[in-house]
Amino acid sequence: MNTQENNQQLLIEYFQNGSKSKDVQKLGLEVEHFIVKSQSLESLSYYGENGIRRLLETLSPFYPHRLEKDGYLLGLYNDEYSLSLEPAGQLEISINPKSDIKAIEVIYQKLLKQIEPLLSANDERLVTLGYQPKSVVEDLTLIPKQRYKFMDRYFAESGTGGIHMMRGTASTQVSIDYHDEADFVLKYRAAYILMPLLLLLTDNAPIYKGQPYRGHLLRNHIWERVDNSRTGMIKGLFDEDFGFAKYTDYLLNLPLIFMLDGDTEEYTQDKTISEIRQKDSLTREDIEHVLSMTFLDVRLKNYIEIRFADSMPFEYVKGYLALIKGVFYNESLLQKINNQYQASETTIKQAKANLTKDGFEGLAYGYQVDELLVELLSDAKFNLSHEEAQLLEPLELIVKSKRTLAEEYNEKNIN
Repeated sequence: MNTQENNQQLLIEYFQNGSKSKDVQKLGLEVEHFIVKSQSLESLSYYGENGIRRLLETLSPFYPHRLEKDGYLLGLYNDEYSLSLEPAGQLEISINPKSDIKAIEVIYQKLLKQIEPLLSANDERLVTLGYQPKSVVEDLTLIPKQRYKFMDRYFAESGTGGIHMMRGTASTQVSIDYHDEADFVLKYRAAYILMPLLLLLTDNAPIYKGQPYRGHLLRNHIWERVDNSRTGMIKGLFDEDFGFAKYTDYLLNLPLIFMLDGDTEEYTQDKTISEIRQKDSLTREDIEHVLSMTFLDVRLKNYIEIRFADSMPFEYVKGYLALIKGVFYNESLLQKINNQYQASETTIKQAKANLTKDGFEGLAYGYQVDELLVELLSDAKFNLSHEEAQLLEPLELIVKSKRTLAEEYNEKNIN
């Protein structure tokens, strides 16, 4: 076995080892927030006397662990959750996988009780939107993290959306488990089939460049223009042999942008891991770095990460968690989704284009999107407790009104 074959096998084994018991139905959550001035809604910088660094330092006594680089505090964490920063200082709250959505809510509310009084004292607050509510991205500075400087440099040439993606966007990401390769394929394809519907259901980006955005799916529009080699949908998703090996082939040929070398990071531009590690076996650190450098809408690590929802207020996040749980831990429903629409890479892209243009008046797979969402929300309830099924109500109201969160925001704040 040569080095390339060995490294491919190491990646496949990593994914195989990520399999969990079929009984495990946990959800991991990441929600990104803008930290803004309460009146102007302009985002705070990491730097300065009242910057985000000051906030993290104030919070640090509550946490046993600090993430520091070159003397800069960039994150805080414990065994259940963490605070970290996205490129322009977006605050990510990441909660470790839990089976109970209520347990996730308790942790999130506990974090808000820590953070919000500190922000309020300085006339600042958290905002959950898919794009900056006021700031112009060209005016925002990156946090002191070398990898973001490398990414900024690379994305300036790979597309037109990189500056907006890094500095302007915020998301809600949910992770789910798989119990074997077949289960991974079933869930992974279903996530992409549902992606156009869920993009619309979680559309919460009402502002672009400081002005009301009258279209739909703004954050997705931005991501589509970042870098075709690492965003969107993996080619061959519906091939008969799609699985861990095909995902591994994609990773081995992904331009890495930068590579870790001990405690330092080296800009590698278009070089792939196969070129960089021609004679060396991949370490676990190498594997985890490669996995983190793809920004597909649905990403495989040792879990499946569904990445395409906008940042939202937590009542909608809870509903989204319940929907993901009700759909993706229901094998018969996953089979139905995989079979019902006869989806392909082409029809998924077409559905997304339709909804970008027409919103809730659009078609997905030849059906009215609101009808599909009503059916999906109804089907999801069968795998949920009564309490968790009730969490779907805010999403049901969105579908009933045929008004996205972004449209509601603009109606309340602009008109």
